[in-house]
Amino acid sequence: MERLATVFAEGEHKLEAMRAREEFFERAGKVFDDDGDLFESRMSSFLEWYIAERPFHDGAPPALRVVLALPGQFTDQFTDEERHAAVHLYTSHRSLFELASASEGRLELNDLVGGARFSVTERRRTIGFDPGALFEARLLWDGESVVFGKTFLFHPPDARERVLELADRTSEQGKPATDLLFQLSRLHVRWHRFGHLAALKIYGGEPT
Repeated sequence: MERLATVFAEGEHKLEAMRAREEFFERAGKVFDDDGDLFESRMSSFLEWYIAERPFHDGAPPALRVVLALPGQFTDQFTDEERHAAVHLYTSHRSLFELASASEGRLELNDLVGGARFSVTERRRTIGFDPGALFEARLLWDGESVVFGKTFLFHPPDARERVLELADRTSEQGKPATDLLFQLSRLHVRWHRFGHLAALKIYGGEPT
């Protein structure tokens, strides 16, 4: 991810990266340096989205551009191993999940938009991953098992019913998960910024 982000955020791609960043924060909610950990997390989410999902000006997102490169393209920038890893990034899956259960090194997740069930290997500490938690995350195959991407966005327990309602509506209407994730991100940023207000009040305040 870091290698791809470096290559596709500099030089001839710098303007495209700037446009992508503006688009992301317009849709996901603007954050600033003084937002602390939220700023760092949202910046990492932007990079994942930019590399794995966001179409470039001529179609394919950066990860796929590297995968489908013609002979001679990117050979001085990416190794064969890095290009192989780009496949896992492009085929990653970002959605809203509910934690069904957790054990040492393994989490069972329900995809609240697509309806699938995932068993995820997680070697990092899982403190804070309580059953019933609702969060945005990216899943990818690392060659051996399904693992998490770098970033998470946990939604407050007090807004649980509202988040579930929005997820159900998205599924019923056949809308893409991306629209829901951006909406929930905006609400989370607003809740973070106006923490003196109840989460349910904020999450229930944006029309769908």
